Amino acid sequence: MGTLRYDTSLPPIELPDRVLQHLHIVVARKLREQQRVAVSIISEKTGPIQVWLDARIPIVITYATGVATAVNQKWLAELEASFSNAVLMLTPETTA
Repeated sequence: MGTLRYDTSLPPIELPDRVLQHLHIVVARKLREQQRVAVSIISEKTGPIQVWLDARIPIVITYATGVATAVNQKWLAELEASFSNAVLMLTPETTA
């Protein structure tokens, strides 16, 4: 399990490395375009979480394995498509 840390006063959000990898790609694209992003996450430990991300505030993603796996382009497209009204729904991975 890797972590997503956005606000240092809050505990990091733990997610599987594969999920973090895909979330990282999609969020980086949105922030590069200067878009603010709300990410809705269902965490097994904490339940539903919504994190508002902005390019002006540092985001730290730490991978437990340190090695990225092959990217699922279909899932990336679905995550991008889920982005509406500045909210990105973190949906389960679909098969490629």
